Amino acid sequence: MKRVPMLVLALSVAASALTLYGSGSTFVYPFVSAAAYYYQGARVTYQAVGSGAGIANLLNGITDFAASDVPMPKTEYAKLLFERTQVVHVPIVAGAVVVVYNLPELGDKPLRLDGEVLAGIYMGEIVYWDDPRIKALQEPDVASLLPHKPIIAVHRSDASGTTAVFTLYLAKSSAKWASEVGSHMVVSWPVDRAGRGVGAPKNQGVAAAVAKTPYSIGYVEYAYAVQARLPMAELKNAYGNFVRATPESVSAATKGAMEKWVCVLHAPYAFADALVLAPGEDAYPIVAAPYLVFFRDSQKLQALVGFVEFLLSDRAQEAAVKMGYAPLSAELRQELLKELKELLRYR
Repeated sequence: MKRVPMLVLALSVAASALTLYGSGSTFVYPFVSAAAYYYQGARVTYQAVGSGAGIANLLNGITDFAASDVPMPKTEYAKLLFERTQVVHVPIVAGAVVVVYNLPELGDKPLRLDGEVLAGIYMGEIVYWDDPRIKALQEPDVASLLPHKPIIAVHRSDASGTTAVFTLYLAKSSAKWASEVGSHMVVSWPVDRAGRGVGAPKNQGVAAAVAKTPYSIGYVEYAYAVQARLPMAELKNAYGNFVRATPESVSAATKGAMEKWVCVLHAPYAFADALVLAPGEDAYPIVAAPYLVFFRDSQKLQALVGFVEFLLSDRAQEAAVKMGYAPLSAELRQELLKELKELLRYR
């Protein structure tokens, strides 16, 4: 049998090492899979299995990276730090959690809401659509149309990063919500105990429940509201302005969040917190940035950084907007690219 030269074997091993395996978030699957198709620096395969399963695959050594809508559980992160293993979280695009509603009387007139009122609704304390606290936020022509109908509050029935981000907005807006309910992927909804809460699985389920239930309200990721053609509320931001979710207002939040962190790659929890009620007159208040997560000591670090740099490029970010995402601000992307170069320099 003819022997294969060692140099050829070495090159074959190097070529196979340029395949990156990833899994995780279903929300960013269209973006990551499209980028993987066009990226020429390595072969990238990605499976949409959910954020939690993606993190588990990474931790178990099955994949090279995970994509997650929220940072990995703090307990796992702390355990890895204790073992002197650093995990890098790189935000790759931005998304908004929007409040959708079914109010036939309003037509195309926009509803205005803030975190305190939303907390009151989901606490079960604000019962009717014409409650004075809701009317006080509206323009006069909208306030006069609000009906005396019970509010049906729809929420996720499954563990959800969307729920974690939405309840963080409520917790930052309402001291009572913060102390009695908090912000988690799964919470105990007080409105359920009042008999006016409805649970539904996934973003699609919440959107469908709101669409078919008059006088209901719910929260979903922006793309699902667009697909279901549901009206989206204007929400009060950190500056007291009522803002609609648009690519521009979501991107503005990523820029504003830069004022509150030191190093994004190694401070994912502080950055995720800063994106909700981020500074900025035009910043949308409920924003999340899905992350690409990988180990700093990965043998494929160079290839991983190259793929992330492609995701952060103008070309990829512009394509993301067409898919229903919002771009990270140019300022944030510049800082991330700088931190990634430092990562390679001091690996």
